[in-house]
Amino acid sequence: MKTKFLLTIFAVGASLMLAAAPEAKSAAPAAPAISAAKADAAAAPAAAADQSAKKPAKKPGFFDSGMLPIIIMVVVMIFFFSRSNKKQQQKRQEMLDRIVRGTRVMLNSGVYGKVVEVREKEFIVEIAENVRIEVIKNGVASVEDENNAAADKAKENK
Repeated sequence: MKTKFLLTIFAVGASLMLAAAPEAKSAAPAAPAISAAKADAAAAPAAAADQSAKKPAKKPGFFDSGMLPIIIMVVVMIFFFSRSNKKQQQKRQEMLDRIVRGTRVMLNSGVYGKVVEVREKEFIVEIAENVRIEVIKNGVASVEDENNAAADKAKENK
């Protein structure tokens, strides 16, 4: 769903960029065409006086060049990526806060164990009978679901 949304934002930004490009081209003044019939010796001094009175053509600025849609698109993508990271961190913190004594967890090393003691910054996890290890809270990869734990106990009893 996030990918679809980001692709939609990218498509909108690209269409804005393409829409802005012809406007920048049309804003540029066209070079005056001088016909050979009008260019006689008497008209030359008058044309020179008119050109000296004209101001030089203004170059398109940074935002007129079509960069604004790209900048907006990048800012929106950064916003959504940071928001996604924040949600994942919050979800992980909630998972770690739910761990209590007796919870079955999987450690980052792939070892399953049962939490025996909860401390401020670490857990004491029993990975086998009378084998306990101290694990920092970030060392826990996931919490085993109650349904999976019940299925495992049923397999062990058989």
